[in-house]
Amino acid sequence: MDKVDTIVDVLCDFLSYVDSFYNPKNGIYPIKGLTNDMIFTATLKYVSSQTKDYTWGGGDSLDRERVRDIILADNGLTLWFQRVFPTQK
Repeated sequence: MDKVDTIVDVLCDFLSYVDSFYNPKNGIYPIKGLTNDMIFTATLKYVSSQTKDYTWGGGDSLDRERVRDIILADNGLTLWFQRVFPTQK
């Protein structure tokens, strides 16, 4: 397997991992209105924005949460518990 194949495999596994947590049908923390395109776009944005202090962790939980935050911010979506227990100001 060459380097490109490895990168594609890692990213495909990561997209599936994010979907398993946040998909609106049976995700662990469902995001109503989430689409596969949103996951893909947010992942691309996240991977493209890496810096010395903001690095890809190999598809770990921090990467997943950062992609989730991009999804929420870019698409005006909220997690289910944010709708049930809104932050009081």
